Amino acid sequence: MIYLPVLSQLKTKQALEEFSKIYQKASSLPIPENYLYHPDNLVFGITWKGKLIGGFILGKSSSLRTIELFAKEEKHEDLYQQLNANGQYTEICCFWIKREVRTKTSLNFFIWLSMAYALKRYGTPYVLFGTCSRSLAHLYSVTSKVKFLSQDYINRKSTFIFWARQRHAFSGISEIVFYKLKRVLKITKKSKSLVNVKTL
Repeated sequence: MIYLPVLSQLKTKQALEEFSKIYQKASSLPIPENYLYHPDNLVFGITWKGKLIGGFILGKSSSLRTIELFAKEEKHEDLYQQLNANGQYTEICCFWIKREVRTKTSLNFFIWLSMAYALKRYGTPYVLFGTCSRSLAHLYSVTSKVKFLSQDYINRKSTFIFWARQRHAFSGISEIVFYKLKRVLKITKKSKSLVNVKTL
């Protein structure tokens, strides 16, 4: 039997608790209940073979968790003013991919493109997102569709905030996906060449 991954919006208490538990284990960051259960926020999960393998939250509440989490408190007011949010921003939060799936190229790409689809269907004109991972920040910056907003150093980690136009969701994420593909192919090719050298 062929199992295909499925994108779905998580609404039950059990599904939301499972999402929160997996995300906290992966990131060491808890999701506040008032954010997880906020009526304006949409929680999505990608399921494969009956198990969650990835997910994200599209936040639409007036308080942007991206700013609260990835910018120092003294910068919050200035960042909100720069964004001039007024309900025009959807933030991508709590994005995760299960570790054992990250090496499965097709599943990895399905998760990224699922996020693009959700943004196109449910997003507002602008998108906000952040990370405390330098490698992920580099990945976001490979496309001209993504604009850098802020960088900080919080809890001994560098943090980065970006924004983009919602109408560029598919093209921007596609560029990121193809960049990841080229990197994977390059690493695979290098690994094979090293094996050949060792067997000579």
